[in-house]
Amino acid sequence: MQKTKAMLLFLAIFVLLFVSACSNNSNSKNGNGEQPADKPAAENANKETPVQEEPPAEPEQPALDMKGESIKIMLWYGEPVAGTEEGDLVIARQKEIEKKYNTKIEWVKVPWGEPIQMITAAALSGAPVADIVALDRYHAIPAVNQGLLQPIDDYFDFNEGKWPKGIKDFGSWNGKMYGFTERVTGSAGMYYNKTLFEREGLPDPHDLIAEDKWNWDTFLDIAKKATKDTNGDGVIDQWGLANEAGTLARIMIYANNGTMMEQKDGKWMFPAENANMIEALRFMGDMFNTHKVIAPNDGNDDYNESQTLFSSGKAAMVTGELWEGAERKTMTDEQGFVYFPKGPKASEYVNNVANFIMWYMPANAKKPKEVATIWQDFILWDRIDKLKREDAEKQNLASEKDIELMMNITDFVQPVFLPLGGLFGEITGSIAMKGESPETVLQRSKQMAQDGLDTNLNTAPAK
Repeated sequence: MQKTKAMLLFLAIFVLLFVSACSNNSNSKNGNGEQPADKPAAENANKETPVQEEPPAEPEQPALDMKGESIKIMLWYGEPVAGTEEGDLVIARQKEIEKKYNTKIEWVKVPWGEPIQMITAAALSGAPVADIVALDRYHAIPAVNQGLLQPIDDYFDFNEGKWPKGIKDFGSWNGKMYGFTERVTGSAGMYYNKTLFEREGLPDPHDLIAEDKWNWDTFLDIAKKATKDTNGDGVIDQWGLANEAGTLARIMIYANNGTMMEQKDGKWMFPAENANMIEALRFMGDMFNTHKVIAPNDGNDDYNESQTLFSSGKAAMVTGELWEGAERKTMTDEQGFVYFPKGPKASEYVNNVANFIMWYMPANAKKPKEVATIWQDFILWDRIDKLKREDAEKQNLASEKDIELMMNITDFVQPVFLPLGGLFGEITGSIAMKGESPETVLQRSKQMAQDGLDTNLNTAPAK
């Protein structure tokens, strides 16, 4: 009996040791089936199994592959230039885009005025001159009307915040979008000689803007006080304003909530009886002939004359586009920049400009949707504000206020296209230089003006 109990006890111990050994073999051995000498079995047994790392994801392939086809961008004012901060960034981005989309971006540089001629010729041949073309608005609108440019509403989402403010207004024509741009560079306001203002004790227009008093009354008052004979020889040699009549009249009309063309029943009309336009033209004529605060000119080389006069310090103010400040390389006085003053019928300042460049797509461009996608990816959107500041800082402005206003003014640009074949210059010249009344001149000219609108804007678009 004792032997039997001893045998059973021995068997129980043997089974227990066997199970323990099997357990150690399965949980605590190294890759060779041996227990690591430097770690206790219990520590190894409690060690968590390492998490397997996911293999690195394959780089995402672009959904768009141009299969080596080039994208041609036509312009006259230059492509990115290496050796400058911006140029190097754009060139680097171009290389990334070309690799990403399997394409080649070609900058096609041609003389100013030729792109529209080339687009017209290419429409007949069927071969697109380029995928994207830079055009002035006064070239683009007739081209739209002839069916030479295509609407782009389906290729871009202009509700996205990256686009310039107002693009859905200045990029559209007859209810469809045709023009696009990453930033607005075409804008205009009023340059003023800050040195002259301070010398004559004139109020700073920035202060008048802050007080909501920068209007035609204060504008005329400043012009009167600035206009004088400075050397006592009986001849006026300092003027309130230096301007050619056509540009001044256009800006004044829109600064008074007027217009030079309007749509009625789907047709563009010349509004010869528009009261706000007549009021603006009368004010312009009075500044030349009654108040005599604008330097006289004969209309031949009056733009260059106005620039020379202002740069020499002999005029208090001159209208101008954003780029013109940098052109006054000989000017020694300080110049400021503000909005053009509000007319009696206006509630807001305006930024009215005739020269306005945007990108357009020819009607026969082969892959407009793909090109639109690639162009948007190519643009360095986060650089736009920096570029606006750099552009303003190049204009030789007197203060930070001038720079900030110049940057802000591009948010409400109002491009104007008036296809009257030079007739508007004749209208404004008759009022400014001959002293004729606006009503007389407009009634005499309205049929010719309407003929110009009919020819350029009221013909049916080409099919």
